Amino acid sequence: MTEADGKRPGGGKHSLPLKERMAFGLGDLVGNGMFGITGSYLIHFYTDVVGMAAGQLAMLMLVARIVHSFSDPVVGLIIDRRGLFSGRVMPYVHWFAVPLALSLCACFARPFSGATGELIWAWVSYLAMGIIFSFFIVPYGLLPNTMSERSDDRLSLSTYRMVGATLGTFLVGSLVPPAIAHFGYMAGIGLVAAAGAVVAMVPSWVCRERIALAPDRLPLKVTLRSLLQNRAWVVVTLALSLFYIDLTSFYGFAIYYAEHVLGRDAAFGGLLISVMGVTKATGVFVSSFVAPRLGWKPAITLGYACSMTGLILFWMAPNTAWLLIGLFGLVCFFDGIALPVFYTMLAEAIDIGAVLTGVRAAGIAYSMNSFAGKSAWALGGFLVAALLAWGGYDGHAAIQSEAARHAITFGFLGVPFCVGLLSIIVIQLYPPVSAATTMSNSAEALIIPED
Repeated sequence: MTEADGKRPGGGKHSLPLKERMAFGLGDLVGNGMFGITGSYLIHFYTDVVGMAAGQLAMLMLVARIVHSFSDPVVGLIIDRRGLFSGRVMPYVHWFAVPLALSLCACFARPFSGATGELIWAWVSYLAMGIIFSFFIVPYGLLPNTMSERSDDRLSLSTYRMVGATLGTFLVGSLVPPAIAHFGYMAGIGLVAAAGAVVAMVPSWVCRERIALAPDRLPLKVTLRSLLQNRAWVVVTLALSLFYIDLTSFYGFAIYYAEHVLGRDAAFGGLLISVMGVTKATGVFVSSFVAPRLGWKPAITLGYACSMTGLILFWMAPNTAWLLIGLFGLVCFFDGIALPVFYTMLAEAIDIGAVLTGVRAAGIAYSMNSFAGKSAWALGGFLVAALLAWGGYDGHAAIQSEAARHAITFGFLGVPFCVGLLSIIVIQLYPPVSAATTMSNSAEALIIPED
């Protein structure tokens, strides 16, 4: 096994307490829960409750999510320039948890009557929610770089993060539908958001920052040029961006696929989302054993290849509930194997780039990765709405046209298949990186004294 295959130094024993790793994972339970709610139920809310046309929805998803993408680098610059909290990232996680929950509730509010008023409110509330989300998720994503420089710790943190993320997916699929059914969209989402605000603050109560992020005073163009010279960062950024398109397709089309292709109710779509959460969490857990033995690139390749095979079997299978659930679970299980590996590679790619280019700008490095991911999320959201419009989807029609059903099927199964194939190709471009590069960066780390 060579280092080109993806193994990294770091020892075999975790230095971080278990409670910190578990608490860190809860942050992405909220983050991924937000993605799930806005990527599935909010889209469904806009088309089937508000009555927004698919074309209007496509424009909203594209423009708003592009704006959200640009807010990430702004937050990264604030962190690198010591704009708030003296360069610490934990206070962001603490102070923006409640505003994030309130902004989510606002997206499902209907304070204005009339199509024009509701459309304007949708734009304003959704734009505000995404900007506030940047102030939470970018600092949260940087926590592994401030908690430890050890590869084993970062892989473990990535694993717990992905367990939290997939648990968030499960809760979105299992708790949100009954909450909406019993209390309506506004009150149901409000209860979920209130619980999410409390959970989102747990990392700030338990986790500790031990490594100070070095400030970056260089011109922005110099910093961005250093990122583009870091091949490892570029490859991981592309791979994670593709993953967001995959995730958007599953979230965005699950309810539509259940109702209009399978002929089942919306609850079955929620069940598929719940299954996605449970089985991805299982895949993430298995990844912590598989990835260190196979290497990063082989683990990702194996996961996506098996996931693509599962998609074909799901498409060919008869409309039997238990069989469809089982096959979809396998698809998501193998997707889950790749997730913690991606985030471990990202954390180390940021450190490696600092050594290779001499530019230390962890905030902008992570936020530009998040920018690319959110741009892909924007493209995915636009793709969901565009496919619905292309197929002639009518939110008020009980029975959809054959073209609409074909568009939904391609979005739910075809898009993830294409993403898997492209991801396998992209990840092969990840360069071999010497252990000395990572270790030299670790030696230069700025350690925060114990309190």
